[in-house]
Amino acid sequence: MRYTGVMNDPQNARELIAAIGPRVRKSPFFEATVDAGLRAVSTYNHMWLPMSYGDPEGEYRRLTEGVSMWDVAAQRHLEVSGPDADELVQLVTVVDTSEVPRGSGRYAPMVDHSGTLINDPVLLRFDDGSWRFSIADADVRLWLDAVAHGRGLDCTVTELDTATMAVQGPLAGDVLGALGCDDLGGLADFERRSATLEGIDVIVSRSGWSNQGGYELFLDDTDRALELWAAVADAGRRFDIGPGAPNPSERLENVLLSYGTDTGYGATPIELGMTDLIGFAGYDFIGRSALLTQRDSGRSRRLVGVRLDGAPIDPLPNPVPLTLDGDEHGQLRSAAWSPRFSTNLGLALVPAGDDPGTVGRTTIAGRTHRAELVGLPFADSLDER
Repeated sequence: MRYTGVMNDPQNARELIAAIGPRVRKSPFFEATVDAGLRAVSTYNHMWLPMSYGDPEGEYRRLTEGVSMWDVAAQRHLEVSGPDADELVQLVTVVDTSEVPRGSGRYAPMVDHSGTLINDPVLLRFDDGSWRFSIADADVRLWLDAVAHGRGLDCTVTELDTATMAVQGPLAGDVLGALGCDDLGGLADFERRSATLEGIDVIVSRSGWSNQGGYELFLDDTDRALELWAAVADAGRRFDIGPGAPNPSERLENVLLSYGTDTGYGATPIELGMTDLIGFAGYDFIGRSALLTQRDSGRSRRLVGVRLDGAPIDPLPNPVPLTLDGDEHGQLRSAAWSPRFSTNLGLALVPAGDDPGTVGRTTIAGRTHRAELVGLPFADSLDER
C-alpha cells in the first residue's frame, strides 16, 4: 500500500508492508494467491483479504471484459439453526425474511436499536431450515449470540469454515461450463445449487462483489481449497482468466456499497438510500422504531455521488472533508478513477439539503479538487465514455 503521510504530501510517500502473523487468519486459498502474484492485502473479518495483484488496469479490464477469480474467504458465513432460527433471523434484519424462499437469498442490512447500520450481509436460506449470513466486515456473530441469549431463543449461531471463491466477469459462466457446471443462466440473483467440480463438492451461488455477472463457489471442505483454485484456473485458461479482487473503480461505478468504507459506522439505511428495502409493516425487527421516527421526521444526511476533477487518483485511503464556501459539508468517504466514465468518482455523506449540482472542494494527497455532487446511480447522471 502506498501511503502519503499525515499531511497528504506526495513528496512524503512511502510503501507500507502488512506483516503476516497468526493474529490475522490466512485464507485456505492464501498460498495460491501468493503464487499468483498477490501484492496488496487488507484485513476483513480478522482475515487477510487480497486487494491487488499489482496491475490495476489489467485487473479492471479482465473483470469488465473477461473473467477473473477472487479469494473472498474473508466473507465469512454465520449459520443460524434450531427451532427459533427464523425468529432470530427476522429480529436482526430489516427485510421481510418470510419472502426469502429456500434455496435463495436476499441482501439483508442489519441495524442496532438506534437504527444505525451494523452490517449489510447477504442472507441465504437453506432447505434444511437453517440460514447463513454472508457478512461484511464486522463481528456479527457476537451480535447474533447476544440477541439470541437476551431473547431466550432456542437456536445456535456458528461461524462456518466455508471458504468462498468468486468467479466474476462476462465470461464467468463459460469458465464454470468448462468445469461441467452447465445451465447456470437460469439462476436468479442469490439463487444457488449444489455442484461437483473436478470431484470437489461446492455450492454455486449467483452472487459476487461486482456488477459484471458472476458466481461464488462456497467450499465447506477447505482442505480442498488449493485443488479448487487450480481447477478453476485450469478451466479458465482458454478464457484468459486471472487473479483479481474487489475492484474499487468498478465498485464505485456501480454503487456497490462497502460497509464501513462508504457508510462509515454511524449511518442509517435511510441516510444511505435503502428505504425501499425496509419493511415497516407486518413484522418486527431491532431498530424498527428508530427507523420509523427517522422516516417520518426526515433524514439529516444522505449518500451522494461526487465527480472530482483532475488527473486519475489512486483509491482514497481514508475519508476526507468536503467543503462548501469554506465550511465543512460532510465527508468524501471513498473515491477512485473511473475508466468507464473517464473521471474521478466518489461517494460522500453530506447534509440532506446538499442537492446534485452543488460544487465544493476537497483535498486529496496534497491536491485540491473541484467536487461536484451528482445523483446516484452514476449511470443515470453521467455520460459514459
